[in-house]
Amino acid sequence: MPNLNENQRKAVEIINGPLLIIAGPGSGKTRTLVERVVHMVSSGIKIEKILITTFTERAAKEIITRVSEKVKNLNLNKMYIGTIHSICLKIIDESIEYSRLNKGYIVLERLDQIFFIYSKMREFKKIDGFEDFFEEKKYYNSWLKAKELANYFNKLSETVTLQLKNIKSKKIDFLLYSYEKYLEFIFQENKIDFSLIQRETYEILIKNNKILKKYRRKIEYLMVDEYQDTNEIQEKLIFLIAGEKKNICVVGDDDQGIYRFRGATIENILHFREKMGKECKFVKLELNYRSEKDIVDFTEKWINSLYWENSRYEKKIVSVKEDNSKKVVKLSEKNSFIKWHETLAKFLIFLKKTNKIENYNQVAFLFRSVRNNKAISLANYLESAGIGVYNPRATLFFERDEIRIVIGILAYIFISENINNNRSPLNEIEIYYNRCIFLYQKKVSDDVLEKINDLKLKYMHYEKKENFLELFYEILTIGIFEKILEKKEDSVVKNRESYNLAILSKIINKAVVMSKANRLTEKNRDVFINYFFYNHLKFLKKSGLEEYEDEKEFAPEDSVSFLTIHQSKGLEFPIVVVASLESEPDKEKELNEKELIFKQKNGIEPEYRINEFDFWRLYYTAFSRAKNLLVLTCVENEGRVPALPFKNIYESIPDIRSSEEFSFRSLKVEPINKILLKNSYSYTEDYLGYQECPYRYNMFKKYKYEEIKTINNFFGILLHQTLEKINSLLKINENPIDKIEDIFNNNYLALKENIGIVLKKEILDKGMEQLKLYLENIAEWKILQVEEKIEILEEDYIIKGTLDLVIENNDVLEIVDFKTGEIDYNELKKYKKQLEFYATLYERNTGKNIEKGRLYFLKKGQSLEYQFTKEEKITIFNEFKDTIKGIENKVFYKKRETKRCEKCILKQHCKNLVI
Repeated sequence: MPNLNENQRKAVEIINGPLLIIAGPGSGKTRTLVERVVHMVSSGIKIEKILITTFTERAAKEIITRVSEKVKNLNLNKMYIGTIHSICLKIIDESIEYSRLNKGYIVLERLDQIFFIYSKMREFKKIDGFEDFFEEKKYYNSWLKAKELANYFNKLSETVTLQLKNIKSKKIDFLLYSYEKYLEFIFQENKIDFSLIQRETYEILIKNNKILKKYRRKIEYLMVDEYQDTNEIQEKLIFLIAGEKKNICVVGDDDQGIYRFRGATIENILHFREKMGKECKFVKLELNYRSEKDIVDFTEKWINSLYWENSRYEKKIVSVKEDNSKKVVKLSEKNSFIKWHETLAKFLIFLKKTNKIENYNQVAFLFRSVRNNKAISLANYLESAGIGVYNPRATLFFERDEIRIVIGILAYIFISENINNNRSPLNEIEIYYNRCIFLYQKKVSDDVLEKINDLKLKYMHYEKKENFLELFYEILTIGIFEKILEKKEDSVVKNRESYNLAILSKIINKAVVMSKANRLTEKNRDVFINYFFYNHLKFLKKSGLEEYEDEKEFAPEDSVSFLTIHQSKGLEFPIVVVASLESEPDKEKELNEKELIFKQKNGIEPEYRINEFDFWRLYYTAFSRAKNLLVLTCVENEGRVPALPFKNIYESIPDIRSSEEFSFRSLKVEPINKILLKNSYSYTEDYLGYQECPYRYNMFKKYKYEEIKTINNFFGILLHQTLEKINSLLKINENPIDKIEDIFNNNYLALKENIGIVLKKEILDKGMEQLKLYLENIAEWKILQVEEKIEILEEDYIIKGTLDLVIENNDVLEIVDFKTGEIDYNELKKYKKQLEFYATLYERNTGKNIEKGRLYFLKKGQSLEYQFTKEEKITIFNEFKDTIKGIENKVFYKKRETKRCEKCILKQHCKNLVI
């Protein structure tokens, strides 16, 4: 444990029993967690016995990366590390037979959840009390009602104890009954939302003592990061798994508890010692390694300026940096936003010209919201001054030119005549579509306009059935988009257009699935078009869509970052500019009868001061992000800005332009810290995908453009999912013959909803025949593992793989891989390599030798066996590593045309571009 301070060492060495670590800003929390894991492993505790939850997946990956540098041969696939949601999903997957879900379930993002509820609104309207529940005028359409129901359903999923004793109300009755209907609908379609993930895990464990005991045996030590931001159901899950051993280490800072609006309760961390009893150990990390002394003193002055009424842990944060010069300043203008824009732009340019910063990404602007006109107009001005701005959460997606041009073309093809022939005044969304049409006509050449007219003729009158996504990719062959797709820069900001177009491809595909219009026909075209333009896009635009964020590239080069304070949590920047100084604590609002049932019991915080406390915590979090320079900025307005909470501290700091109080000479700005994360690669998606076509791989894997699902894809997924269930039953010596049809049909119905493809009866009948033939053919197999997931840590990346089956035959271990098509003898060499690769992964993971592999072709019930040699396994593993080098080095060129290109959705993009 080199270079740990005394309290960090204490935190690392306390292994058994409950432990609370209060970790102030920049106090080396992640390093302490990493060293604690290393110490536990070196003390003889198996890594798979440790569960670590983090607030973000990025934080989890960073811990994995740093631990792997110290502990070799980590058994990653047996570790429980990630966000609480991802760990819960792992538990659900491992206990799926005890869940209300089936294999292949879909996790709904927030917008997906609202769309799902919106699609069921007709059913909710039938429930008694619907009109009373939405009696306020603000719920003037079904989309807003769906959003409101989503909010309440999520609260119900995350709350174990409800305050229902004294509330008898028609609205509450409606809410509780509609929630039960929602659960019925969502599990019927094999879907789950984010809040339900935790609830479902809790239900599995609390209702099945055998499963709970299994996890208590498997997981003996729990470490929970950012504990101040956990909610009720999360705490109950943690305590449930820990059991009587109470080997729980929670880490956090009550002064940075800023997620109450998401259901988090600061009470969890404030009450932890009380709940754990006298045996609970307590350590404070108070040495700040991040920020200059003046910044630390300033943040301490801020947090201590409030009387907390014993609602926080007392602490004294001290900087280890000894420079006493001023590092907290203000840079503002009076009554003029134009001057404010100019001043901030000049400040940034000055920093760059004087070499105080090497790159604009060393600077971050923090706001309460990046969606308001103040933040957006500042970003626009900085960009016009040649300063890049990274602002993915400004919800500007539908205002980006590349998106408006595609939507303009689609609107011109399908609805322009209806809009123009409509004698009523245009509504808001139709005005937007007209603006998009005008933009595309202005931006493209005459020959492109002619091509678009051809597309209009084809898709409005052509009888051939087309997927709407195919039209999207045809549009991308237009010159203006080809230039976007040919960009070589590797940056979220510089390639923003391509990332946005990829998001649009997902939006289109989602509409196709939701409307069950996998192929446009004369029969369904009008219904789909009406849904797509007047429901799907309309409500997405109203909700505001965020742009792409890369977990590794949190501060893209050549750009300042515009972040919300919440978004900046867990990050640090050399220079931080904090705006939104016009803000004040939210006014206490009177809870309505619907909200009263979710009212948190506050044992420590006085209820009337909660908003004030949360405000101070929010800005404490903002101020403490700065390493070398903290700048407070606003457009001063006498008596109003800065707002009263900031008055004293704002007046106490010097103006950056005052040479008497602030010295630029003493300012030393550190480079931006790189986030250490290892990428994950698999054989099928990455190795084979890149080998077949690096260009296609780049589009679908890196940018995440949506691929069109075919009937063959769908059929293959259906067979694989059914096989997994069949093999799981065989593994526990249960004969599945009487259950095959139910398993197969249930999987089909769920997939049909989630993928939007309908299979003909003869195809389904063939699938059943193949599965029954499979059962006859494998009667002698002894199944050891089904869908075995393996993760191997290499020096620079993680290798992932899933083995369909591991069997034992005459005391010899074999791996089996299923193929759903015909035997293609031209592909057998590739398939054999895949088996050799999986055999190598399994051997490295378990230490057991795999001598043979088997390809089982379901269509004819045929099986091909292969004997492996050590040399062959080494060769394919080295080939895999060489291929991954190409991916890591971003070598994405276009390949020469092959037979596969004829069926590729991207063929028109690269038909004239060969090496």
